[in-house]
Amino acid sequence: MNAIWNDCPTIAARLAEVEAILADSLGDPAYPLAAETRELVLSGGKMLRPAFVLIGAGFGPQERRLATGRAAAGSKIAHIAAAVELLHVASLIHDDVIDQADVRRGIPSLHGRFGTTNAILAGDWLFSRSFRLAADYASVKSSRALARFVGAICSAEISQDLSKFSFATSRRGYLRTIAGKTAALFSLSLHVGASEAKAGAALTQALRRAGYDIGMAFQIIDDILDYESDGETLRKPVGNDLKEGLLTLPLILALRREGAALRPLLTKERLDDATIALILKAVADSGALDEARLIAASFTDRARREIGRLPACPARDDLVAITESLLTRKY
Repeated sequence: MNAIWNDCPTIAARLAEVEAILADSLGDPAYPLAAETRELVLSGGKMLRPAFVLIGAGFGPQERRLATGRAAAGSKIAHIAAAVELLHVASLIHDDVIDQADVRRGIPSLHGRFGTTNAILAGDWLFSRSFRLAADYASVKSSRALARFVGAICSAEISQDLSKFSFATSRRGYLRTIAGKTAALFSLSLHVGASEAKAGAALTQALRRAGYDIGMAFQIIDDILDYESDGETLRKPVGNDLKEGLLTLPLILALRREGAALRPLLTKERLDDATIALILKAVADSGALDEARLIAASFTDRARREIGRLPACPARDDLVAITESLLTRKY
């Protein structure tokens, strides 16, 4: 289990159940890359999205009965959480194909080992497993919401891909993109968990808003780490966004501060390692990383306010703990 859950032992224990469901769901001897795809799914990701399904469910009356030992509802929620993680990893596999990324979660990417066609099909296979779990365990409403998310992430990915190497994205455009690619699934995970556990509409909407803000802060911190972390800690190459021609918040802010120095380094052709190193240093020296961190903190503050309105319960304690840890994480 990822160390990020050390301060949330109840969620860590529930995620172990989710991982067992994932392993069972991917044990298909008829699928040629089942073992390799299963390895990626179980390779130590943060499991944030399934955890948010579990946390969201903790606000519903059905899940509170788990404390008395009646776990039938919990098993249903765990399967839905597994469906969300499969959906997420499927999108990562396709993302790696688009970005031609060499490493994912510390292991070689599927497209690098087995080719683009097989990697795309592996992602499609995970989508199929995700929708099968959702069909078996989730309500029609939640299943439709997960299906709509796939369309939304495709739209966000296309918009991002069309702007590669133009380095012309505005701050507003960047925030719109990460809202569709990252924040939407954080928000949906909390919403689906609460809805499936029969939480009230007002509570479910509050969780949806908190999830959006947590997701926005998470992605901004992720983009900061691409400028200041290291490959071993991050478990993927540093500077990869630049290599793929993506303009994220640190560079957007740095261009406002040091545009005259940075613009000559940015071309529409792929950037070599030496140029990427120069850009990484220039962005760090500009103070843009600290400014980006403050913007992430502002989204976290918004999430804190939403969470503060939620009823006191263990699920709220877990949500507070993970919200705080995501803002200060190093990987």
